[in-house]
Amino acid sequence: MSSQDADETEEDMYVFVEFDDSVNIDKYRNVHVLGIDSENPIVQLDDTFFLGTYESPLGTHMFFEDDPFAQTNDPLFDKLPEKNLKYINKSRKTIKAEHVYVKAKEENEQEQQQPVDKQNDIKPVTFSSIAEAVEKFKKDWKRSYPDIFNDNKE
Repeated sequence: MSSQDADETEEDMYVFVEFDDSVNIDKYRNVHVLGIDSENPIVQLDDTFFLGTYESPLGTHMFFEDDPFAQTNDPLFDKLPEKNLKYINKSRKTIKAEHVYVKAKEENEQEQQQPVDKQNDIKPVTFSSIAEAVEKFKKDWKRSYPDIFNDNKE
């Protein structure tokens, strides 16, 4: 792929991020957003990580930037304010970012987690009625915990 093709497919995305803690974004040198198209994006500010969740704001977030070339149609009656802004984009989504702590996995932890992952393979079960589901769970509970139930009939 040529650099011209890459430039044509690249697009800017504006996202409003609301941090859980009071975060001064100006003190960080590097800002990275990982998995912006995933359900839980990760925002990295230098060595600090935040886990995000998408929320729909009450209104629309609008993005502006300084406009150094602001003009007025009537310089006699229209006075330009000290700070001029121009509209860039808008967003109807918010990423609410909560501070998380990241620690490196050790080899022992990875080995211990493998059997746990295999135990979490739960297959879906379908029932034709609520009564059928209740009866199935009663039988399973009686079989698993016979000392709790007085009768051991299934």
